[in-house]
Amino acid sequence: MKDFTSAHDLEDFLASSISGYISTNPRGKITSANNKIKEWLNKSNEALIGEHITSILTVGSRIFYETHLSPMLTLKGSFEEVAVELMQDGGGKMQALMNGYAKQDENGLPYVIWLTFYRAKERIVYEDNLRNAILSTENTLKTEREMAILREQFIAVLGHDLRNPLGAIKTGAALLGRSVLSDRDKSIVGTIAKSTQRMEELIANVMDFARVRMGSGIALSKEKVSLDPIMEHIVNELTISFPDRGVITDFNVNEPVNCDPNRMAQMLSNLLANAITHGAANQPILISSKINKEILEVRFSNGGSPISNETLSTLFEPFTREAKTPSQQGLGLGLYIASQIAKAHGGELTATSDLEQTSFTFRMPVMFPSNG
Repeated sequence: MKDFTSAHDLEDFLASSISGYISTNPRGKITSANNKIKEWLNKSNEALIGEHITSILTVGSRIFYETHLSPMLTLKGSFEEVAVELMQDGGGKMQALMNGYAKQDENGLPYVIWLTFYRAKERIVYEDNLRNAILSTENTLKTEREMAILREQFIAVLGHDLRNPLGAIKTGAALLGRSVLSDRDKSIVGTIAKSTQRMEELIANVMDFARVRMGSGIALSKEKVSLDPIMEHIVNELTISFPDRGVITDFNVNEPVNCDPNRMAQMLSNLLANAITHGAANQPILISSKINKEILEVRFSNGGSPISNETLSTLFEPFTREAKTPSQQGLGLGLYIASQIAKAHGGELTATSDLEQTSFTFRMPVMFPSNG
């Protein structure tokens, strides 16, 4: 069997390797070079032997070799993967990675230096592309953050600025409603009153959205309250506006609940309004409430076409509506705000839908103090 570890085989390997190899004496004079490095440099063996190693480097790489790499070989004995530029015959340049190793004698003095070169064009292009991609991503993220902050600040300022003229319109409509008016004028004043109420709801939702997105979240002012009267008031209020919609209630929360009554009313009102808007007009809305094992559960159920699984997965995201009712008025914030109020109370809001009914269920843990 042939011995592939012989000196001849090693020399043949180095001579025909796809990497470049150069050996120099301790003073940096080239003593040998393999075929690949000669091919890269477009130089003959005679043109290389006896030349200093810096003769094949560009000015910048030459300075770096003399000031950093040569001392490193003397002190440390090696260096790895240093990017350099090789000077080709004819003035061309080639990017390369260079490794260096100084072979030392018994006295610890270098007597031969071995240099290995790897073509670095593809790696440098890859690193440049990676750097550019990272920079582009960072710039994009920075721009998106700035735009998000400006958008949310704009929403917040807009909400505040809209409240003042809306308050004046609401007050004016209320004063006109006390006057002696014709049936036509009463209808107009009623329309104005309903529109201002709708605008107040929209502005409140926008303001809550801005607070959540800017990190402050839904603020709560908790107290122990009876929940059933709050729910009864919400049902009465909305059924006055929608007298043709039937609502069946089953309220069974007899203990006080520690919650923010205004926020709780807002959430429950949003859920009932959603059922009225999207539920089947010829089927009643079912509302039930109970406490089971210290878990408060309030459920709103309505008939109608089932909601697809795809829509259910995004139902509590902002600015979304059911695809089957894209023309409905509103910003698509009602369910999002309701889910955030539920979250602020330490609870959750979930939705299910099938051929029989669509249900929204609010659950939250309740803890009653041992002493009143």
